[in-house]
Amino acid sequence: MKNVFWKILIRLKWFLHPADRKRGMGDSVPDFLLRDLSGTAYILSSYYRKKSVILWMTNLCETCQERIGFLSRVCNEFGPRVEVLAISILGNDRATPESILRKYGVKFPLLLDPGDWVGKVLGFEHPPGACPMHNLLILDISGRIILKHHLSAITDQKLLDVLGSSRTSPIPSPLAGEG
Repeated sequence: MKNVFWKILIRLKWFLHPADRKRGMGDSVPDFLLRDLSGTAYILSSYYRKKSVILWMTNLCETCQERIGFLSRVCNEFGPRVEVLAISILGNDRATPESILRKYGVKFPLLLDPGDWVGKVLGFEHPPGACPMHNLLILDISGRIILKHHLSAITDQKLLDVLGSSRTSPIPSPLAGEG
């Protein structure tokens, strides 16, 4: 009986205080406004006409860095149907994420969130300087989460499938054996 009480209490708290829970599959992502390196404002809801890919950037391990090039090619392949936004949560360190994007020739926006406000609102807990367990979100056209994953662990095919690719062959990946 005691366990039932706590289960009900926890679910009631979760229901009454949705901001206190982690966002999961099918949940909406709260709208946010972040600025890029040049000060241009980006508002998430302005991208709701297309699927959105959101990548949280910390120091990014080598495998995640290699996957950024693939993510950039996916963005180019899908063109206007998909928007990719990278969010830096490295505080005032602009050089690290900027050099990573430059190294891989990435054209998608790098937004600054020095206090990791978006990650905290979504419930993406992580130690300072480390990636959240899920550093990659894909949102549908209404801003609902359709995929939570870690960039280094997602296969090319899974990413293409979620984005609704009509391709018959995968986009070349820097990681051997994926497809």
